[in-house]
Amino acid sequence: MSRAGEGLPRLVPAETRLSALAAEHGGFSLITYNVLVPNGPDGWWVAKWYDAGTPEAARTWPHRQALLAAKLSGADADVVCLQETRAASLAEDFGFLMDAGYEAAIHRKYHLRPATLWRASAWGCVHTRHTDRVLGVVLRARGQPDRVLGVLNVHLTAGPDPRRRFRQVFDALEALGKDLQRLGVAPERAAVVVCGDFNAAPEGSATQHLLAGGTVDAAFREPRWPERALSSRPRRHGFSPFAEVYLQALGGAPATHIGSLAAALLEEGPRITAIEAMFDVFADGAGRMDRDAVAAWITRINRALGRGSEHRKAAAVMENTGRPWLSRADFVALYRSELADGKVRSLQHDLQVCGVLPEGERVLSAASLDRIGYTVGPLEAVAAWDPLTEAQRREMTTARVGLPNRWHPSDHLPLGAVWRWG
Repeated sequence: MSRAGEGLPRLVPAETRLSALAAEHGGFSLITYNVLVPNGPDGWWVAKWYDAGTPEAARTWPHRQALLAAKLSGADADVVCLQETRAASLAEDFGFLMDAGYEAAIHRKYHLRPATLWRASAWGCVHTRHTDRVLGVVLRARGQPDRVLGVLNVHLTAGPDPRRRFRQVFDALEALGKDLQRLGVAPERAAVVVCGDFNAAPEGSATQHLLAGGTVDAAFREPRWPERALSSRPRRHGFSPFAEVYLQALGGAPATHIGSLAAALLEEGPRITAIEAMFDVFADGAGRMDRDAVAAWITRINRALGRGSEHRKAAAVMENTGRPWLSRADFVALYRSELADGKVRSLQHDLQVCGVLPEGERVLSAASLDRIGYTVGPLEAVAAWDPLTEAQRREMTTARVGLPNRWHPSDHLPLGAVWRWG
C-alpha cells in the first residue's frame, strides 16, 4: 500500500505509461530490471528456474522476449537499465527497444552485463564509465543542456562479500563525481540515479548506509557479517544524500526476487532425505552411481551431458578419489555444495524431474535485492511504479506462484520511478 503524502512519491499501477506521467511533471522516468539471461547458448539453465508444471513453451526465449517487450514497451520509460544481458546478442534480444527509438550502452566486461538504454529523441549520451559490475552513463537532455543526469546501473557481487559490494558502489560514485566535474557539474548539485540488482537487502547494508548517509567509517559492519571490515578508513561520496524511491512510497523495501518452494526443502532433514531418494533413482544395488548413472542423472536434470556445476563437481569427486563412481555421501555432499551456492530452486527442479520432490504445501521465498536511489534536491520523486497487476499479485499469494512463470519472464521484478527536476 502506498504511503503517498506530502513530499512522498505515490505508487502508480502497472498499466501506467511512465513517460506520459513524467511529461506531466516536466521530468523523466526510469525502469531497472534484472531480466534473467536470455536462454540461448549461455542460458540453457534458465529452464531450471521454472516450476516443473510450467509448459515448455513458456520457458523459451521467444516467449520470454515477448513478455519483456510487452512489459517494457507498456511502461515506456525514458531510461531503461537492464541486468544480465549478453553483449553478443543485445541488439537481437532487445531489438524491440532499439526499434522504439532507444540507444544503448553495455558494460564491456563480464559474462552477463548491465546495459543502459535511453530514448534518443530526448537524451544524448555524453560519457560512459565501466567499473566493477557497474555501468555509469551521463546523459544530457536534448534542447536543455543544463539538465544532466548521471545513471549508475549496478549488478553487484552476490554472496558473503559485503566489502566488495560496498567498494563497487563507492568506486562508481567516486568515478561519476569526477566525470561530472569535468563536464562542469558540481557533484553536490548533480542529478544522479543509482539502480539495479544490489544482491543484498537494504537493511543494514553498507551500500544503503553510504548512499543515504554519505559516509561509511572504518568501524562500520554489516549485521550479517560483523567480523568483516569494509574499509580501512572513512569513505564519503560528494553527492547530496540519496533517497530510495520505494522506501519512501511504501515505507519498506519491496520483495523483488520471489520464488515458490516446497516447504519441506526449507528443513534440513526432509531436504537430505529427498536428495538421497534422488540418488536411489540412479544408483545400483551396491549403492553406487557409476559413470553411466552419472551421465543419466546429468541428462535428466540438465537436458544434456557435460552441462552445469553438478557435472563439474561430480567429475571432480571421481578424479580426486580415483573412483569411477559416486557414493551416497558424495552425492549428498555435492548437493550441499549446491545449496551453499544458493541453488535451492535448482535442487527443487532436479527433485521434480527425478520424481522425488517431497509432497506438501508450497511457500513463497522473497528477498529485496533491487532498488532505485536518487539524489534528493537535484531530483524529486513523483511516483514509484507497481510492477504487478492486482490479478498477478493475487495469483502469487493465493496459489503460491513464484518467479519466473508463464506470465513473468524473470526471477526478478522490475522497478520504476518518475522524477521532476529539483
